[in-house]
Amino acid sequence: MDDIRRRDLQLFFRELVDPMRLIFTIASMVAVWMISHSSRGPVFAFASLFVILLSLGIVSWNAAQTKRFHDRRMAALWQGCHDRLMRLEEVLKKMRRDQIADLREMPQTMRSVAQTLYRALRRADMVSHEVMSTERGMLNQPPAWSAGSNDPQSRELYRLADKNIAEYRTHFAGVMAGVQRTEAQSAVFMTTLDTLRMKIIGYRLVGRSPEMASQEFLEALAEARMQLQSIDTALEELDLGHYPKTISVVTPPAIPDDVQQQLNQGQ
Repeated sequence: MDDIRRRDLQLFFRELVDPMRLIFTIASMVAVWMISHSSRGPVFAFASLFVILLSLGIVSWNAAQTKRFHDRRMAALWQGCHDRLMRLEEVLKKMRRDQIADLREMPQTMRSVAQTLYRALRRADMVSHEVMSTERGMLNQPPAWSAGSNDPQSRELYRLADKNIAEYRTHFAGVMAGVQRTEAQSAVFMTTLDTLRMKIIGYRLVGRSPEMASQEFLEALAEARMQLQSIDTALEELDLGHYPKTISVVTPPAIPDDVQQQLNQGQ
């Protein structure tokens, strides 16, 4: 089971055992039992209980769907991609009777890319949430200290500390680069579908016959297909799973002998 499906199931079971939802379900089951016990038969009771439990599952699943993304921005990006996909499919449905080259395979290509993009956005959302939950505020507020020391060993230690800060920022940028590339791919997907949708609408509204060969229109379709394929290829190459969950700690250098002697004398 991958991490996306695991989180979806966790959210579903969390909503399923929601206290208010369970109280309402139990109250409904008690009411059904009382009604069936007084005037109705067992068939009515079992049918009612089945409807109640089915409604509980459906309501819990729908509630879990709204919480799948940690970040509202990621959720908004997917909503924008899904909205563009639905709009373009609606336009294509109106042209189903027309015989326009390359349009028959276009919906399958769009759905495939959209599904890949959805999974990439989910993974990027989980990576971003995990990083920000521990590193929020750390990037812009590095440790501060007074490095104006005349001791050469102290200056060397401060130099190593500055080096660790630079390495930390490099690791942070490397982890977040995959998230940023996923966001950029979603922007390309939305703008590609917007352009393709308006080209199709414009082609229909100018009164041209769909059977007529239109070099400009066919080139637009070919360009859109190439962009969708490039998005799909880039998303397949984008692997967020190899990023470490934690950043390894650099082993501190050994304490110099003279400093160790001073510490021992101070004790």
